[in-house]
Amino acid sequence: MLAVRDLLKRPAVSLPEMATIREVAVELAKNRVGLAVLTARDNPKKPVAVVSERDVLRAVAQRLDLDGPASSIANPPITVLDTDPVRVAAEKMRRHNIRHVVVVDRNGDLVGVLSIRDLCFERAILIELAAAEAPATP
Repeated sequence: MLAVRDLLKRPAVSLPEMATIREVAVELAKNRVGLAVLTARDNPKKPVAVVSERDVLRAVAQRLDLDGPASSIANPPITVLDTDPVRVAAEKMRRHNIRHVVVVDRNGDLVGVLSIRDLCFERAILIELAAAEAPATP
């Protein structure tokens, strides 16, 4: 059984919760990722919100002030534990119709971000997920 932590490839892109929409957009583009994690003012390890590429795109389309707070377009993070089986992450993505989950440790500290792409490109994961979905045979 693969754990979520086994699939993390690089550190999460994170910014303090007081970051601007523009700052988030710059970091997303620079790091070529689809999600940034906003962290607590007093603890850069505590995820408090997330901002996706789509959130930034909507802000641009709505002509929001890009120097305004990213928290105004952010969403609560959907989290999984780094020790959770990969299927738990896949199920949360499906249930919440999202492409990323925030990975935390048992203390709730940020460990990384797992994307749907991370799941789709690993053959062993696809086999494991398919087996979890298959109906039991009598």
